[in-house]
Amino acid sequence: MIFRNTFRLLITNFSNVWKSLLYYVICILLSLLVCTVIAMPIINKLNEANVFNDFFAILNNFFSSKPQTTAYSIDQVNETFWNVLTQNSQFIPNYVFLSFWIIFMFPFLLNLALVPNAEVLYGYMTSHVKYSWTVKYIKYIGKSLLYSLARFIVLLPLNVLIIFLIYSIIKIATLGVFLYYLLDILLLGVLLCVVALKYSLFACWLPAIAVFNHNAFYALKTNFKCVFKKFFSIFSTCILLVIIAFVVNLIFAVFSFTLSLIITLPLTAFTFVVFNMVSFFTCQGMRFYVYPDTVVSPKTFEETDSIKKIKYVL
Repeated sequence: MIFRNTFRLLITNFSNVWKSLLYYVICILLSLLVCTVIAMPIINKLNEANVFNDFFAILNNFFSSKPQTTAYSIDQVNETFWNVLTQNSQFIPNYVFLSFWIIFMFPFLLNLALVPNAEVLYGYMTSHVKYSWTVKYIKYIGKSLLYSLARFIVLLPLNVLIIFLIYSIIKIATLGVFLYYLLDILLLGVLLCVVALKYSLFACWLPAIAVFNHNAFYALKTNFKCVFKKFFSIFSTCILLVIIAFVVNLIFAVFSFTLSLIITLPLTAFTFVVFNMVSFFTCQGMRFYVYPDTVVSPKTFEETDSIKKIKYVL
């Protein structure tokens, strides 16, 4: 039910995907501009050490099925890369700024779009009203700032684990041994489960802010109360969504040389906001629109308990 209603709402609110897309493109271009300016001296040093030429050679070896050469080359490039960084201590302020921007500032800016997305969905789901995304972004910027900061802090351990798993998969894939490919498949499965667990555990956090107008930290408490009412339903739906999102993004990225990610990633992000809202309304037993003439009425737990009691009486 959550899965079906998520896609029904996604279709009826697809216009908001393009607004999110525009915002994400602005954030990406701004980040590229800032990072390129700060990183240019470092890039010049890496270029002098042939790091980029060696990196493209690695890609050529990988796609030419030369795994042993690739494994050796990637270690060599990694060593050269770190030697350049450590031998140019005058760029320490650049390293600090780039690390801060990539690790914190970039995802922080992207997450500012989440509260406006939830707010426009809340208007549609409760009264079939289509609010202005830009107006909601400006109106709730304070709430968005606090939520984005809280989200970074709370999800940091899981995000570190996800990055470690991605790095491990890439590293093992370069070794080119059959058993390692099997290990990669296993790690990929673990990665998808961890991502699904991340989205499931905090599925009702954002909706609690939009619906109950809680602040970010109080909404976290409300989130856990809601999620554990229907955790297995939310988690199973989330695993399916994560697998679909992974396959769709991967296929389009391969055939478009990653250019399609500019569209598919914002679509994925908005889809999970829709999933969050549907999960929250379902857990709360709240009625909501999915189409202009279709209202979903989830059963509350009181109604479910009554049905079970009647079943035993009969």
